[in-house]
Amino acid sequence: MDAPTCEHCGEPVTRALDLPYGWWEWDGERYQQRSASSRVDVAPWVHWDCMNELRPFHPQDVVAR
Repeated sequence: MDAPTCEHCGEPVTRALDLPYGWWEWDGERYQQRSASSRVDVAPWVHWDCMNELRPFHPQDVVAR
């Protein structure tokens, strides 16, 4: 069974993060707050590779071949 594909980057979703409020990332000088969504209604899951939201995704959903 293959992992579903990310609608943003096209890569398989092999890791998904639960990041509804964003994260902090070091930019070489200071930490910058980052977010996977530009909306108020943030999707609960984010693709590990591209850090874009996975709106219809849930890791407990059954994935068909």
